[in-house]
Amino acid sequence: MTILECIDGYVKGIQTGIAILTDDIYDYVAARIPEVQRNAVNTNIARYAKAHPCFVRYQKGIYYLAKMTPFGRTKIKYSELIRRKYLVDGDRIIGYETGPSYMNKLGLTTQMSSQIYLATEHASETEGEDVVLVKPVTRIDNGNYRYLQFLDVLDNRMKVHIEAENYRDILREYIDTHKLNYEKLMYYARFYRSNNVYRGIAELARSI
Repeated sequence: MTILECIDGYVKGIQTGIAILTDDIYDYVAARIPEVQRNAVNTNIARYAKAHPCFVRYQKGIYYLAKMTPFGRTKIKYSELIRRKYLVDGDRIIGYETGPSYMNKLGLTTQMSSQIYLATEHASETEGEDVVLVKPVTRIDNGNYRYLQFLDVLDNRMKVHIEAENYRDILREYIDTHKLNYEKLMYYARFYRSNNVYRGIAELARSI
């Protein structure tokens, strides 16, 4: 099997509009051609794009499959791109929504943010004006991201005004829905170095 054949096989398994990362293509090819070099894969990706107009380069390291319509090429699915770049890496959680946009979704505030706030391992990167990337307090993984997401709310570093009178009920519902453990909440709270976080946990624990 050639590198181009591997690339073709991978691309054909991806839906239209979904972000295709060159890192993932390389991993796919390397699993089938163990001795392959990264620069050889990159060269063949560029060749593949030239031969397939619907395989579109979105930005460095990212492509997608487009459809041709009477109005031109379809665009990349931006929300899925954001999820793929900043929230998941295969089966691993690497980010979560936080800040004003998430607190609005929880019903803690009616404040509508024009931006989505994401805590992510890739916070050093730059995204569009409608996405704000925030550095997490510790490394995010599948077992802790719900804890960190909850503790971000208690920390409320962005000073979002909480309007919901039943905010304790909303927070307890979050704990129950995601089966959070108070001992683990206290463990992850140490990364925040915030009295607001400890007070919030203690207040909720007393009201059980």
